[in-house]
Amino acid sequence: MVLTIGLELAFGNWFETFVPPQSAIVNRSYKYRQELYHPYGDVLYSRDKYGLRGTHEMVSEIELATVGGSTTDQHYITEGQTWQDVLRTVTGVRVANAGVDGMTSFGHLVAVSEWLHEIPNFAPRSYLHYIGVNDAALIQESRQHDFDRSGRLNPWLLSLSKRSALVGAVQKLWIRSTGPRAVAHGAITPPPYATFVKLDIDQDTIEPFIESVYKTNLRKLIQLHRRRNERVIFVSQVAHPSLIQWKNGETFVAADSGHLGKFAVALSMINIATERTCRESGADLCRFYDLATKVRFEAHDFYDLVHTTPSGAQKIGAFLAEEACNHAPARDDVRPTLTHCLP
Repeated sequence: MVLTIGLELAFGNWFETFVPPQSAIVNRSYKYRQELYHPYGDVLYSRDKYGLRGTHEMVSEIELATVGGSTTDQHYITEGQTWQDVLRTVTGVRVANAGVDGMTSFGHLVAVSEWLHEIPNFAPRSYLHYIGVNDAALIQESRQHDFDRSGRLNPWLLSLSKRSALVGAVQKLWIRSTGPRAVAHGAITPPPYATFVKLDIDQDTIEPFIESVYKTNLRKLIQLHRRRNERVIFVSQVAHPSLIQWKNGETFVAADSGHLGKFAVALSMINIATERTCRESGADLCRFYDLATKVRFEAHDFYDLVHTTPSGAQKIGAFLAEEACNHAPARDDVRPTLTHCLP
């Protein structure tokens, strides 16, 4: 007992002001092979000691944090090719990728309040939330991802385990022995010329969740940022254009993909709700970038229903850079350049 207590006091995080919410997302560096899209090849994937991906400077120098699920994390896109990397290259803005697989709007709240706002000296002036896909899935299946659950509400034993040196050592040994955690992504190849059918889904089964849960979470998220004088950017989410399409307020799915109908309608409604909730907060606090309707994607830009290939990430990053610069305030009556043009 004395030895255990001594080891815990010496190597545990009992006196640290910041403890990451999940040790599995901290200090990770992997090289693994992806065969989900062509060309097949190795993926380099790294997270720093704070759990952030794609950082190249001290956390105090980060200007923009991107928050979201697997479409933000981009587990199968190598370092240097994520849409955050594209945004950084085009604008010069220092970006940190805080994506975690499976994060719903609940997880966005947890990520900001219990992770990102707790990192010492981490004070980006803007937060970009790529949000909606996992909430659309949550409407169909109520099971939430682990990251959606607040650590402050967890049983005391689980909270203590995050600070324990012994528990951390076991987790690290397990991760090293098993390699990177598998993410449930799979390649799909839709027919090149799919026939689309218009959906007639009862929106009454979707709207209660959006009104009582999703919009409520967005408003809480905006308030979290308001307290720290941070700008909020919400971005609508996209889907594979060979499976789901939105035109003139209508939702269409490929004829042989009827099982995607409720998800497709839910995502469309969520994107609309995201824009409306953002605009009600005022442009000084929240900006909405409508990726879903303003960017034309091709089949090769996706490897499954919602996850993009490097070509898709290139389009997302370029669009975000353009939107950021379009919304940046003019200086001395001169249109801002692409360098540091985020508000």
